[in-house]
Amino acid sequence: MYRHLIPHRLADAVRRRPRLHRAARRVRATAGGLLPPRTFPGIPGRIHPNDFMFDHGSPEEVASYAERAGNVLANIEASLDAAGRTFDDAERWLDFGCGYGRVIRFLVERVPPERVWASDVVGEGVDFCASEFGVHPLYSKPDLEAVELEQVDVVYAISVLSHLNEPNSRAFLRVLGEALRPRGVGLFTTHGRWSLEHPHLYGAEFGARKDEIAREVEQRGLSFVPYAFTSGEDYGMAWHAKEWIEATVAELHGDALRLVRFVPHGLDDHQDVFAFQRVA
Repeated sequence: MYRHLIPHRLADAVRRRPRLHRAARRVRATAGGLLPPRTFPGIPGRIHPNDFMFDHGSPEEVASYAERAGNVLANIEASLDAAGRTFDDAERWLDFGCGYGRVIRFLVERVPPERVWASDVVGEGVDFCASEFGVHPLYSKPDLEAVELEQVDVVYAISVLSHLNEPNSRAFLRVLGEALRPRGVGLFTTHGRWSLEHPHLYGAEFGARKDEIAREVEQRGLSFVPYAFTSGEDYGMAWHAKEWIEATVAELHGDALRLVRFVPHGLDDHQDVFAFQRVA
C-alpha cells in the first residue's frame, strides 16, 4: 500500500540491478515493519504494510484483494465437495504460505480460528496472522526437506509450488501429503500451460526465455528460473507439467493420495489448481 510512492520507472530500474533490488527490498521490509497496519472497508481485519498481495488502498485494489481471496475459498469449497468433505467436518486447517493473511482473514469467518494454523517462511507474516486473527503460528523453513507440518484435515498452499526449485518442489509434495489425515484434502496451485504461454506477464526476463522454459517443461516436466534479486537458487519462478505432478505424487505416496480435482488456470484465470485426498 506504500510502495506506489515510488515511481514505476524508478522501480523498474531498481529491479534490473539485483544488488540494488535486494537492498531496496530489505529497506522496504524494515520500514513496513515500523508502520501500523491499516483497515479498509470490505476487508475483515487490518492489512499489514508488508502484505505484498496488497499494493495500494484504491477501491479497485481493495475489491481485487477480496475477490482473489474469495476465489481461493471457492476452490477450497469445490475441492472439499469433490472429496466428499465440507467446511464443517474439517476440524484442522493449515494455510501453508499464509503471507500476511489474505485468505485466513476470510477463512476465519467460516471456521473457528482455533482450528486454523498459519505457516510461512516469513515469520513476521505468521506472527501477524496469529495476533490479528487468533490462529496458531507454525514457522516454516526455506529448505522444505527440514519441514514437518501439523496433521490436518485441509491444507492449502496458494502460489507456493509455483516459486520452488526441483528439490523443494519434491519436498513440498512429500510434506503436503504427509500432513494429511485420512480423507484429508490438500490443495495447491502451479504455473501450468496457460502460464507457459504468457511468461512475459511475470517479467521481461521470463518472456525472453519463453521457448527455453517451454522446452524444459516438455523434456523434464518442470522449469525453474531463480529471481535475480535473491542471493540463492531456492526461490524464483517455476512451471510444472500436470504429468510431472501426478507422477511425483505417485512416487512419493503410492496409492495413498488420489487426485480429486484439477482445474487448468482455475486460480484467478491464471494458475492451475490441484486437489489431492488421502485415502482412508
